[in-house]
Amino acid sequence: METLGKTAVVTGAGSGIGRGLARVLSKAGMNLVLVGHHTPPLEETASLLMGSSIIVEADVSNLEDVRLTADETIRAFGAVHLLCNNAGVGPFAATQETTIEEWEWVLSVNLWGVIHGVHVFLPLFEAQNEGHVYATASESGLYGVPFLAAYNTSKFAVVGLMQSLERDLRASGSSVTSSVLCPGATHTHLVDGERPVAAERDAPISEETSAFQKQVAQVVKDGMDPEAVAERVLEGMRKKQFWHFSHDHVPQKALKQAQVMAADCKLSQL
Repeated sequence: METLGKTAVVTGAGSGIGRGLARVLSKAGMNLVLVGHHTPPLEETASLLMGSSIIVEADVSNLEDVRLTADETIRAFGAVHLLCNNAGVGPFAATQETTIEEWEWVLSVNLWGVIHGVHVFLPLFEAQNEGHVYATASESGLYGVPFLAAYNTSKFAVVGLMQSLERDLRASGSSVTSSVLCPGATHTHLVDGERPVAAERDAPISEETSAFQKQVAQVVKDGMDPEAVAERVLEGMRKKQFWHFSHDHVPQKALKQAQVMAADCKLSQL
């Protein structure tokens, strides 16, 4: 993928993988549009970049905000070539203790944020016969883990959406490409992300969930550096790979799960 002089939009750019992507893409010669809920973290990211960038304070769960982001991008740089659908949230709760407000919050950001991005930016890419749509999913989008019901669901959906998009692009002979990242443990602030008032919990989470949350928090703290993950993503884009993985165990674990599924489904009886 050509990067020099091109423009990338990165959602969730205020920290974590979003900031890592912004830094790596900036070093590769791209203009950056940094998108997030709050301006100060975006300003901190911008201060770490080498090239041109603008900040757009936007909520990806709001379609009009995403349209505004596209308008601001075109106004500033004249074109857009890469969309990084990266914004995400991940509250801890087992299926039976996840509130409706939490379901709505997680799906609005993690899934609808990606849908909005594809809906708004894909026509721009198609019109110019050039562009790449990327999304950050998770290893939890390939095999669910406990106490993350809404997060798992959203990431499975993102993987499905991106697979569908890739197949549709190839079937139509489009010059637009796409890819998805399924990272393992990465040093981000996902586990302690801010909740909107509507998704605040009235009741505490279970002791089991709390214990798992502490365990995951330590794993994330010791996780891969986001910039190293972003380097793998850019390398994969340049090689025109659809799947990006931060850790080798992720595809291996997904393959093992598929083998278990195949052994368990009793194909001879279908």
